[in-house]
Amino acid sequence: MEISGTARGFAADPCGRVGIAEVVRSYGIDKVRTRIEQLRGAGMHYAAAAIERELLDARLIEPPEPSVRRTRCERQQAALVHR
Repeated sequence: MEISGTARGFAADPCGRVGIAEVVRSYGIDKVRTRIEQLRGAGMHYAAAAIERELLDARLIEPPEPSVRRTRCERQQAALVHR
């Protein structure tokens, strides 16, 4: 996969992987949130949850309120993370 010209300057990973912080810096949090919703709409819940996990780990978003319901996939991923 080709890295965009915008992201290329930020790619510090030797494998060329761009971190979520660089993506947010390049495109903005609103674009990232829109992409998460697009992924969910396409049934790609695991991918959406993975991006959200990266955002949480990078402290770019706040954790959801405990009362927010998670999808089955998100619950499974959370269980794997806490093992």
